[in-house]
Amino acid sequence: MKSDSQKIALYRKVNGFTGPLARSRWHWRTRWLARLLAQWVWWKNAGRRQQQVADIAQEWQRLFGLPHLWPIERISDGTAYCRILFPCSLEGSGDVAACHRLMEYDRALLEKIGGRLVVLQSRADPRVTGGCKVAIRPLGDTREDLIPARLLD
Repeated sequence: MKSDSQKIALYRKVNGFTGPLARSRWHWRTRWLARLLAQWVWWKNAGRRQQQVADIAQEWQRLFGLPHLWPIERISDGTAYCRILFPCSLEGSGDVAACHRLMEYDRALLEKIGGRLVVLQSRADPRVTGGCKVAIRPLGDTREDLIPARLLD
């Protein structure tokens, strides 16, 4: 098993490549790469499908292997509210659309687990500090009451 510092170095390297890629004219490759990485992480870490929102969020957190950087803040009304504290290459860029493309990795991983992700606040927005805020719900939850950051002005 890799140490935390090795995992962080790997994540920084991947994010340092995929973040700028998501902002480039080649951004369409981000989806393909993100889904490939999600499949690899799922397989490598023996991902497990989950049914309950708390279990879905905990499995998402487990697959990253650094739970203190992906904390679950609270679970309420069938929704897990989490933060992403890991440094991001898009932070403060103003390119929330690129963030949406980059978060394809998390969406793909959560689909495998049995959930879906909505980015509520993106650090790509220069007004957002202290981490991205995301919500996780089970795939079968059809509510559309959460407003994705990419749709906010």
